[in-house]
Amino acid sequence: MSPLLAQLDSSLRSVVDATERSELLARKSCALARIGRYDDARQIVDDLRSAYGDGRDGRISVWIMLAEGLILWFSELSPAAADRIARAQFLSSAMKYSTMIALASAWKAHIEFETSKFESMIGSVGTAIDHAEMQNVDARARISVVLCSSFALCGDRTKAQFWFLRGRDYALKAGDQASIEALQFNRAVLLVAALRADSCIAELQVNDIRTVRLEFESARNLQALTHIETLDNHGRLSEARLLMLEKRYAEAIAALRAVRDRRPFANYHFNRSLLDLEVAFCTLKLRGVEDALNLFSATDASTFTELDVDDQLAAAWMQHQMAIADKRFGFADDYRAYFDKLAKTYEASRQALRVGLQSVNAERLQS
Repeated sequence: MSPLLAQLDSSLRSVVDATERSELLARKSCALARIGRYDDARQIVDDLRSAYGDGRDGRISVWIMLAEGLILWFSELSPAAADRIARAQFLSSAMKYSTMIALASAWKAHIEFETSKFESMIGSVGTAIDHAEMQNVDARARISVVLCSSFALCGDRTKAQFWFLRGRDYALKAGDQASIEALQFNRAVLLVAALRADSCIAELQVNDIRTVRLEFESARNLQALTHIETLDNHGRLSEARLLMLEKRYAEAIAALRAVRDRRPFANYHFNRSLLDLEVAFCTLKLRGVEDALNLFSATDASTFTELDVDDQLAAAWMQHQMAIADKRFGFADDYRAYFDKLAKTYEASRQALRVGLQSVNAERLQS
């Protein structure tokens, strides 16, 4: 059992006040959702809804909304999660309930980051920081996760490391093992994503790949120790792509095929045709054009526009490289023109994120 769950269970055994007990139960539901115990989390929410469904206690109602949002997010990556958490934030603001304003805003920022809504994310992070009092270590830990992830996506390892350490301190105070894992895991996965995009634009240095590999292995080792599996699918996909960067193509093919039918994945992060393209690319590197052509013909490039821009960038780069190898893959000049357009879009989005992060004035969280 995680330290946070142990603390909550200990408090539940001794609490007398019914309202305080209900809040503790809602917090437990949130914690259970984050480690993948969805049935247990839902049962608590159902019980609380039975008691508080008439809205008799606004604070408990917003805790229920947050728990519902986290269950939806971690179990299904459902867009409905954002709505539930936004409602919790809105009602908390109406009640001037700073604890939940900070926590709901931090989780809202988390989902906005994951869905690449960076402008909205910056606003949510700012609101969370405004209301995150020193004792609200839950909100401060989650804000740190978002900031760590954001800087990692920008390729800024120094600031990502700063917020990793800051977030770990807050999470340790809260007994929140899930946030500690999220800090390390998200940073590793996003550094892989940033490195993958960079590899399309310029030749990578061996040391850069080695550094990210060490980071990734540390995150996977922590995951194995904690047995928290809510992040496992993305880890497997990132492992496959890191193997591609290391030019370990046979291992990458096996890893890509192993993840092809896993769930849940968000549509903007996962596409079977993109995985098929990646397998075809690795096959070209290993066995040559003819085997790769058969795999390439099964891909549907029209679906790539549904993906985040970094995935679109990687797809266009692979298509261009394959077309250079053989004209049967397509017209290299057309792929190159599309790649150049995506590269500009990618860099513009990352620059906007960097500027937004500067405007947040996150130093306020250090006081």
